[in-house]
Amino acid sequence: MGGGGYRIFVTNRDSNDLSVIDTEDNRIIARIEVGKKPTYVAVSPDGRYAFVVATGSRSLYTIDTKTLKVIKELPLGEAPKGVGVTNDSRSVYVVNEGATSSNIYVFRIDTWKRIRTILVGRLPHNVAFNPVRPIAYVTNGGSRSLSNINVETHSLIHEIEFTGEGAPHNLAISPDGRYGVVTNKTTDDVVVIELKNDRIIRRIPVSKGHHGIDISPKGDYAYVSGVGSDVVTVIDIKEWKVVRQIKVGEGPHGVRFSPDGRRAYVAVTKEDMVAIIDTKRQVVIDKIPSHKFPFWIAIGR
Repeated sequence: MGGGGYRIFVTNRDSNDLSVIDTEDNRIIARIEVGKKPTYVAVSPDGRYAFVVATGSRSLYTIDTKTLKVIKELPLGEAPKGVGVTNDSRSVYVVNEGATSSNIYVFRIDTWKRIRTILVGRLPHNVAFNPVRPIAYVTNGGSRSLSNINVETHSLIHEIEFTGEGAPHNLAISPDGRYGVVTNKTTDDVVVIELKNDRIIRRIPVSKGHHGIDISPKGDYAYVSGVGSDVVTVIDIKEWKVVRQIKVGEGPHGVRFSPDGRRAYVAVTKEDMVAIIDTKRQVVIDKIPSHKFPFWIAIGR
């Protein structure tokens, strides 16, 4: 049941480490200590580095993906959470969610210097990058908005305000850059935004949150996990409707598609394992033991 030569990086929040899984045989090849309460993780598009946010330590851990060693620890702000890397693999963005922060730290990769602090909305949580435009999007749970950031100048463009209830939490951008899908923490739904004109076009109910989300490489499906349930909700992006719920185990959170879209991997928090979904049949085909409270997933080489 090999996976085609890529690796899965899984943060284990309650054991203060990162599991590295080789998908050729679905086994853990390394466990890396990364500080207190690691939450979010991202791999640079060039595959050179994995970045782990240790929320409890207020630190960003940089891991060389060849040696699987920590090469740098960088200080962060209050309650750091989401992390992402620009499309050119030159900068890493970290979201500081704390009430006294509400900002983004931008670090230059290789020099490891903080080059910018970007003020955004209240209680920001996560960040995602448009694949075809130089824009980053940041969810702001406290101000119910989405910040648009110019990644060439690392500066705020504007805010998209959400109407109605719900706290924007996690998000994914479609591969063609047309749509953003944002999970709401308190209303158990997702908001679909047409990014060309920043227009909200849909609200779609999902399972109980908090939620993780990813969009398939072909842009045909969104998978939305719900840590308050035992399912991943499958949304058909052409129709913008729920077509299936896949049982994966209790407390699913982080979810990521494989590069070829044939598999999806889900961190199942309450069962300390990663579920593997065959995306063609939309069923769980295997489970990999992780460690304590697997929280988020990134995929790299």
